[in-house]
Amino acid sequence: MIKEVPNKDVKQAIVLASNVFSEFVAPGYLEQGRNSFECYLKNKLQEVSADLKSGYKKMWAFYQKDKILGVIATQDIFHISLMFVDKRYHRKGIARQMFCAVLEEIKQNDSATQITVNSSPYAVKVYEHLGFVKTDDEQEKDGIIFIPMMRPI
Repeated sequence: MIKEVPNKDVKQAIVLASNVFSEFVAPGYLEQGRNSFECYLKNKLQEVSADLKSGYKKMWAFYQKDKILGVIATQDIFHISLMFVDKRYHRKGIARQMFCAVLEEIKQNDSATQITVNSSPYAVKVYEHLGFVKTDDEQEKDGIIFIPMMRPI
């Protein structure tokens, strides 16, 4: 089941994102990038309550009973800020299901024309399978390597 993450589950969602990042994405980053992303996650944990209430950021999770198997978050309505799935559940369609749920919500906004993501090199193929295309070359900010991508709504 996919649903918005309640405050009581935010820590579980962030821990999942951190664990998957550490195993699959971080090995391709220098120490600065790894530290920047972990700092981003810590800030997300601290700020998420206010951001979720304001609507600036939203977070959903794929639940199996009370356990989070995947998490996806947006900011500024049309930008995916993170998407991670527990490694034991990769290639089971969880990322696609979460993305489709988010896309349906975004489509409710009359000004929606596209959705964007700054994909890690590791996740480019996943986003391409979801219909995203690269909009620029690989970039780096604060040690975080990413490829800007976009998908029309």
